[in-house]
Amino acid sequence: MKTFNLYKAFMAIPMAAGLTLSSCMDTINPTDVASAEQIQASSNSLSMLVGGLKTKMIAVNSYGSSSGSYYITQDWGYPCYMYVRDVLCEDFPTPDFSWNYQSAYEKGSNLTSHSAYPYYYYYTFINNANRLIGLINLETASEEERHYAGIARVYRALCYYDLSFMFEFKLTGYPDLDAKAQEVLGLTVPIVTELTDKEQTKNNPRAPFYTMYRFIYNDLSMAEELLANYSRSTKEEPNKDVVNALMARFWLTLATRFNQSADDLTEQLDHEGDDDGYKALGITTAKQCYEKAIAYADKVIAAGYSPLTEAQWHDPITGFNTANQSWVWCMRFSSVEQLPDFWNSLVGQINPEATWAMPAYGGAYRLIGSYLYDRIPDEDWRKTTWIAPEDAGKTVVPSKYQTLLKDESVTSLAYNTNFSRVPAYAGLKFRSASGDMVDPLVGMLCDVPVIRVEEMYFIKAEALAYTEGKQAGADELTRFVNTYRYTDGSYQARSDYYAYLLDDILIQKRIEFWGEGIVYYDYKRLKKGVLRTMPNSNYPDDYQLNSKDGYVAPWMNFYIPEIERSFNQGIVMNPDCTPTVQQYCTKDAANN
Repeated sequence: MKTFNLYKAFMAIPMAAGLTLSSCMDTINPTDVASAEQIQASSNSLSMLVGGLKTKMIAVNSYGSSSGSYYITQDWGYPCYMYVRDVLCEDFPTPDFSWNYQSAYEKGSNLTSHSAYPYYYYYTFINNANRLIGLINLETASEEERHYAGIARVYRALCYYDLSFMFEFKLTGYPDLDAKAQEVLGLTVPIVTELTDKEQTKNNPRAPFYTMYRFIYNDLSMAEELLANYSRSTKEEPNKDVVNALMARFWLTLATRFNQSADDLTEQLDHEGDDDGYKALGITTAKQCYEKAIAYADKVIAAGYSPLTEAQWHDPITGFNTANQSWVWCMRFSSVEQLPDFWNSLVGQINPEATWAMPAYGGAYRLIGSYLYDRIPDEDWRKTTWIAPEDAGKTVVPSKYQTLLKDESVTSLAYNTNFSRVPAYAGLKFRSASGDMVDPLVGMLCDVPVIRVEEMYFIKAEALAYTEGKQAGADELTRFVNTYRYTDGSYQARSDYYAYLLDDILIQKRIEFWGEGIVYYDYKRLKKGVLRTMPNSNYPDDYQLNSKDGYVAPWMNFYIPEIERSFNQGIVMNPDCTPTVQQYCTKDAANN
């Protein structure tokens, strides 16, 4: 098989509906997409392409690096970028950075080169979705083909939603850096569809937010219609519930932006009628966006999903590795052929119990931030997800933890299964499949959550605060926490000020979605500062970054890779944030 060349892949991304598949895409692994010959020869070609989209979610080495290279550690599918998004925030330190493959993201160094991996992954994913969309004529399509088209649009909407969040530059509060970004403010990423030809990609500017929002909304609206009667066989597949969940996320994003900036709302409304083929949003106020977020969140909740129970959360065999009634959408590793090396998988990076995983193998345990942990009361049963400082190193496993780790003995020390090796604040959340602590080919055959219903409750609480008042939002958050997470019903969200309530919601989301890559969206959306320098911080000194509250942390603004500028004359680059991070955001830097 030929080497997967970066330039060839970018040039292969556009695929007009009437064109044959590009020969340079022969280099992609056949589990990711089907070749032109396969499409012509197989009556199941469309089904193959849908399967390729599911596979792409967990595809390793999209970049085409040599096996065993450092680059693959940055390139293990959607779970990799979930992981990266948490690394960028303030609740995900590791005590030993010698085996921390995401240290550049975490330290805010060398940010220009590392942004290439997600950019490349998402656009190859979009290309796969475009292939499928371009092959289906909706006017003559069968019901099954319409379902396939809807599924492809869900994946494409997810990709553009993530890309927009990651690559749109948001003000950081550092004047020199923000001045360099003036020409890119409001710009997301280039839009490539099934109708985009190669000539167009040579001068394909970044879409402004008001175009990107309508493009994403257009895809989700079409998917909502196309999947209305679709019954999926597995939670790997998108269905109308997934569409509704993504709609809830989408509308909360827009609501927040337009609530913060009347100018952005005006600009969006000025472009509602643009002649680009994308659906108008049909709103005139931020409040209407909040109302839509509530309506879609309610649809997901009403579809029969329910939050994880305490027993499910802490189950040492199935905890966060097996889809259940809480999970709306997931990824699934179901065969050894799909597996990366153990150090290039979510469970391999984060599971502290398995002797084959990176925590036990290299000491790179993922911890909860000490400041957040200290804000979790004992009445919250999620607290025992992480090892309390006073329990770290104990030779006998405290009874409050549900774990496969053993009391210290000659045998447990010999097999590295002793509880005493796990450091303070280490997370027990993600378990090996089947509870296998020894064999990675068994332990990595797990499910990974993409969306859980719990997120809908938090979306609803925040949106209610802006439609029915702060107290309504606080009541919704209080009801959720006391019903599903506290043992004694003692939780009370604050309703004095919006800032207090938003802080309470974010704290609960940081606890709830630790390791799931969700709260990055909230930090950037709400312009929440990152603070890693509290007196008892468990971040190593070099990684104790701070950013300004009311602005976006500089390192959360991804840099479009240089290769795009080489072949797309319409692109305008984000400024490199690395110098600002190193000069102003580190532990000893002045941050005012």
